[in-house]
Amino acid sequence: MGRERGTLLCVTKFFFGGIILNFSKIRIYLISALILCNAAFAMADGIPDPGLPCPTWPNGIGSLALFNLPDGGGSPFSSAQILGGSGAEVDATIEIIIIDAFGVAIPNFPAEDMWLESTNGGMSSCAGGTIADFNSNAFGFSQWAMPLRAGGFDAGTCEVMVNGVALDCGGLPFNLAFNSADINGDLIVNLVDVGLFSVVFYGAYDFSADFYADGVMNLADVGRLASGVGAACP
Repeated sequence: MGRERGTLLCVTKFFFGGIILNFSKIRIYLISALILCNAAFAMADGIPDPGLPCPTWPNGIGSLALFNLPDGGGSPFSSAQILGGSGAEVDATIEIIIIDAFGVAIPNFPAEDMWLESTNGGMSSCAGGTIADFNSNAFGFSQWAMPLRAGGFDAGTCEVMVNGVALDCGGLPFNLAFNSADINGDLIVNLVDVGLFSVVFYGAYDFSADFYADGVMNLADVGRLASGVGAACP
């Protein structure tokens, strides 16, 4: 049904975008228009529009942080925390609608072609560790709600990538930071990370050791570090 609507729209624009003076050639023009429009539609069909609608998430709340572990044992997006908010949790699920250039939903768009990155490159991930939860459904819908399989830390923002291109959300960033008991980002939580944690824990505030994202480094962070020791990519 989407293909027929796209073709009709394209043909309409073909004829009414100019003036046809020789009615004996209408048939030729019509056939040509159908061929050109169907070719254009075929190229757009199944390919996401570069101007995809911006994914939705709880904008306006402020900066959030998500605690990750390489084995996926970190926090789900529903338990993201407000940075400096005494550990207050917010549902930061990211939802996306995949459409083509004609505004038609693309079903079954591969989850592995949709993933998250940190803007400063501080977050590292296992293979497929930040991809969407599932292929797009019949309405082009997918999301990020499950815990990521990732390590490293990045106090910057988050980018939603589709087909290797960061979506342009009109200059509004996803204010989602990432941290992990895997401080050095080598995708395993071990004594190296314990050592790095110990170095900064008794010093000035350092986001890399604020696993609870409450603006202070305390026993809550020690607990998250202890729970993550041994975590590695599946």
